[in-house]
Amino acid sequence: MKVLKNIVQGIISLTAWISGVTTFAVAGSVVLVASLFIDPRRFDRLIKAACRLIMRALFVRVSVTGAQHLDPQRTYLFMSNHVNLFDVFVLYGHVPHSFRGVELEDHFSWFFYGRIIKAIGMIPISQTRARSALKSLEKAQQALDAGTSILILPEGGRTLTGRLAPFKRGTFYLAKAGRVDVAPMMMIDAFRINRKGSLLIRPGRMTLAVAPPIPYDEIKELPVEAIKALVFERMAALSEEERKQAQTVACRPVCAASEGL
Repeated sequence: MKVLKNIVQGIISLTAWISGVTTFAVAGSVVLVASLFIDPRRFDRLIKAACRLIMRALFVRVSVTGAQHLDPQRTYLFMSNHVNLFDVFVLYGHVPHSFRGVELEDHFSWFFYGRIIKAIGMIPISQTRARSALKSLEKAQQALDAGTSILILPEGGRTLTGRLAPFKRGTFYLAKAGRVDVAPMMMIDAFRINRKGSLLIRPGRMTLAVAPPIPYDEIKELPVEAIKALVFERMAALSEEERKQAQTVACRPVCAASEGL
């Protein structure tokens, strides 16, 4: 029985990969060609729609909670957890805000994908060369100063356990100097769908939960370690809150039946 279940999961996963990669190839080609003639910021909605389409092609449904906390007229430093290969499509497609992300410089050498993220203006950052990383954070600072929101994943790499990994310090120097509100987010149930070290895709539902932004006035006088601890706390609490809510919803029919006995 277990063998049959694994075979079925493998077939579903392979189908999801074929569907997702095909959609990515077509959508990515459109974005690359368009970027040769038009500033990608002018067709940001098209890019977001393409990212949502890719997630649907992977048979993953993403719901967003807390989007009402974001002011479309404000600039934010977005921070989220880092779960799997599809994070960029979830975040770019479902954060209701125009932004640019800070990505590992290795990603810019990936076939096809690297050309796309370079074309749309993502910012490369090194994990091994401190001077280069500092320049990347300075570039992110310049973008914030110009009114462009920035997304950064403070764990610096994909989680191995599904839980938040310790945060890198550099992100929070940017938070302190950025002069913008920090918007913590959590991708919930993404680890069940796919995880580092595995090609298996388990189609299903996941949630992008957005917490109320932390006003810059609350963090500008804090030391970097205190800002890091505060953001970690807000993201962890957001995840626990979402799980409790899901458990409550799941319990309702059971509880109602129990009360009728």
